[in-house]
Amino acid sequence: MDKTLQNKKNLNLTPDFSFYPRKTIRDVVVHPLGLEVIFEADKRTFHLSQDLREHATDPETTHPITKETLISPLDIPEDFFIKQAEISSDGFIRVVWSHKITPNDEGFSLYHSGWLFSTGMTSEFDFNNDTSIKIWDASNFDNIPVISGTNLSDNKEFEKMLITLIQYGVVIIKGLPVEENTLENVASRIGTIRNSNFGRIFDVKYKHNPDSNAYTNEELLLHNDLSTREYIPGLQLLFCMINETDGGFSTLADGFAIADYIKDHDTEIYDLLSGYKVSFANKAKTSDYRIESPIIRHNDKGVVNEIRWTCWLRSPLRGSLSRMNDFYEAQKKFYKLVNSDQFKVEFKLNPGDMICMDNRRILHGRTRFSETHGERWMRGCYLERDELQSALRLVRRDAIWHKQQ
Repeated sequence: MDKTLQNKKNLNLTPDFSFYPRKTIRDVVVHPLGLEVIFEADKRTFHLSQDLREHATDPETTHPITKETLISPLDIPEDFFIKQAEISSDGFIRVVWSHKITPNDEGFSLYHSGWLFSTGMTSEFDFNNDTSIKIWDASNFDNIPVISGTNLSDNKEFEKMLITLIQYGVVIIKGLPVEENTLENVASRIGTIRNSNFGRIFDVKYKHNPDSNAYTNEELLLHNDLSTREYIPGLQLLFCMINETDGGFSTLADGFAIADYIKDHDTEIYDLLSGYKVSFANKAKTSDYRIESPIIRHNDKGVVNEIRWTCWLRSPLRGSLSRMNDFYEAQKKFYKLVNSDQFKVEFKLNPGDMICMDNRRILHGRTRFSETHGERWMRGCYLERDELQSALRLVRRDAIWHKQQ
């Protein structure tokens, strides 16, 4: 093999930190606008010339330490194109360019077959079907896998936890050490903890002078936390330190399942819940957060990706009397379903148990408890959804790396 080619391959295999299984390339076709790569089973990927050049792995294009791109679209000439492309003996693609871009540019770049396949066939942010959403209700909640806290240090159990959380929006971990730092240890392994007006880590206990209903002994109907924020925290973790009270059972419901049910049974109600902007406002002496948002929100593909609801933080309705009345009845039907035996589950958390939940999907609450009969102490924190996705990519990257050793 050409020594120059070998040196370039040893320097950087891909323009990122991921590991890609090699793919067999059958052929490459150069088009006026870019490159077509043909893999086994006639799977094809397409790569725009300018974009492909920006993702070359040479050290003047991709920083060898940060792996971030060092050139921009401004560096690419308007008449830039691929002169030639060929498959090398070890499966890399060698692409010859029309122009040299950087000071030491040799006029060609090498591309890893797995990287071309992964970034061209599907979005690099996609996972396999094992992370597809699975809605649930009270009848099948017990089918959600429970994670062993004693085995959580094992990457396979940790990956199982992450996948379960992505699929079902909630996962319960049992048998964790009953220590104050346990919550932070688990959360930090997932990603960066998000701060809030309740603090980075908050302790949910009965307070004589509470600043939230969470710190009373009253029942908390199903809700999500921080619905007054522009961007609701994606994840919430609650860890049980002590639970000796009469009552204080945890309650959960899958907001996505309820949204699906309403859409199938009453499209008028669904349209109101996804179209009427509700005003939410927190009520605190030290902060004043407000937002307007529908209860059901969709992503740019029209798929439900957020349920926003905390009834005690909803501000007075605005609009015509008839419109307000229509929405009021719609939200009442929604909340009746949320708290119904069909969708709501109820169980007791024991010391060492942790709930991890998608705070923009799962609605949670608790039953009333006596403040004079035993203590109830939960520790909590927030993270973002993308921390969960990042953690799963890192676990899978580590698994691939170990297979290649």
